[in-house]
Amino acid sequence: MNRKSVMAATLLLSSLGTAQYQSDKVTLLAQITLSQFSSSSGNTCWGYISPSGREYAIMGLNNKVTFVEITNPSQPRIVASISHTSNLWADIKTYRYACYVSTEENTGIQVIDLRNIDNNQVTLTRTISAPSRSHTIHVDEVSGFLYTCGSLGRTGQTACFDLKNDPLNPVRVGLTTLTQGLYQHETQVVTYTEGPYAGRQIFFGGGEGRGLEIWDVTNKNATFLIRRVVYPFVGYCHQGWLSSDRRYFYVNDEFDESENGIPTRTLVFDVSVLESADLVSTYTTGLTSIDHNLYTKNDFVFHSNYSSGLQIFNANDNKLAPTRVGWFDTYPADNRVEYVGAWGNWPFFPSGTVIISDMQRGLFIVDVSEATKTPIALTNFGTERGRLLGGNLDSLSANDQNYLEIGVGLVANPSEAPLRVIFESTSKWQDISRIRFSYRNRVDASGLNQTLELYDWIADQWVNVQSVASPLADTSYEVVGPNPDRFVQAGTKAMKARLSVKPGGPVSLQNWKTAIDQASFILNP
Repeated sequence: MNRKSVMAATLLLSSLGTAQYQSDKVTLLAQITLSQFSSSSGNTCWGYISPSGREYAIMGLNNKVTFVEITNPSQPRIVASISHTSNLWADIKTYRYACYVSTEENTGIQVIDLRNIDNNQVTLTRTISAPSRSHTIHVDEVSGFLYTCGSLGRTGQTACFDLKNDPLNPVRVGLTTLTQGLYQHETQVVTYTEGPYAGRQIFFGGGEGRGLEIWDVTNKNATFLIRRVVYPFVGYCHQGWLSSDRRYFYVNDEFDESENGIPTRTLVFDVSVLESADLVSTYTTGLTSIDHNLYTKNDFVFHSNYSSGLQIFNANDNKLAPTRVGWFDTYPADNRVEYVGAWGNWPFFPSGTVIISDMQRGLFIVDVSEATKTPIALTNFGTERGRLLGGNLDSLSANDQNYLEIGVGLVANPSEAPLRVIFESTSKWQDISRIRFSYRNRVDASGLNQTLELYDWIADQWVNVQSVASPLADTSYEVVGPNPDRFVQAGTKAMKARLSVKPGGPVSLQNWKTAIDQASFILNP
């Protein structure tokens, strides 16, 4: 949010009411209201995963920052808070075991120690006094630098701090302003590790009415502007995030709805060649609400769009024209073109849980698995044991009465399964929050049992995820694998599942078989 919006936001902070939240493919797990936080307004949010794997939502509030354990997302637990001078704006970032909080209240940047958070304790270790105020902050976790945006009011100062040696004692480095006195509203800074920009640290900045600005900040004492993109109907270039392959940068313009009458618009820039970056497409929800912060995870784009809440788009199939796959409206009254409702979200928890921070209604914890679930077709199969009687790979893809049929084989050891088929595929992503294997099958003899296994690439072994009596009629199964990342091979992203069928006692037929259909992996980012 920018300064021009403060009046509307302040006037509407008390306009609360009870209402049924509307959604599509997003489920509310829990909510913590402002009254439960003992605060009068909310702002941004961020997330933290402790070394033990426990997950924490960090909620920005007008008078403090609060840490909420959401390891069990249906039962959130407030564990600690750090107070600050009351202000509508705040921003939060983390690096290793430290949390950084900025406001516009001339009170600097708070540095908070998170090492004891699992014991319900966080500690304010110091406050950075200069710059005294910053609108937003960002951490490039690869290089270990913190950047400030909108520091010292509207002077255009962009400061940088080195966090690598001691995250609790940031050291200011570089020029007084890394962006030549040009105000940057928000940024994402990334360190390129491959390709033509390998080793360079690139700052993607929201340049207000100037448009998207791309800076090289590798040398903190000699930064330079690579490219400025002025796009049609620039209102207020606000914030954006890169696609997973770093080819595209998704941007929200905070004024194009209110000042230009454009329905909620997300701009897509091709930044594969930084020196010639340009706007290549736009997409919309078709609603009237103002868009605010967005983030991408495995090319799902998570938008916080003020009065229309969280909007989720899938850009995996077409990064230039993402499709809306789910939403959750935290401000159910309407889609007014005002600064009310969802300010921020954070979709990066390993569990797949997503949090939303709402200005009037506090913290929302939601399940987006239905919106983001992605079927992954099989690329191959093989009969490890048994005989192929009919069908092929295409037989497994659709509900068309075309089955893959596998007949019983011979084994030397009667304890081994005489029918075993392996299914193979390739994940879209290396990191996933959930893996399922879906299939339908039947057998033509009673007395059989079947086992479904997923291959654990780290332990180099099969993991049994289902053991059931084999069905005589077509039966569908959706089997969930634990610790999902283990079932995606590093580098190749290969996945394997194995179905085995064996007698559980006397079998009614000697030459029995199974018919398999509609088999696929189902992943969540």
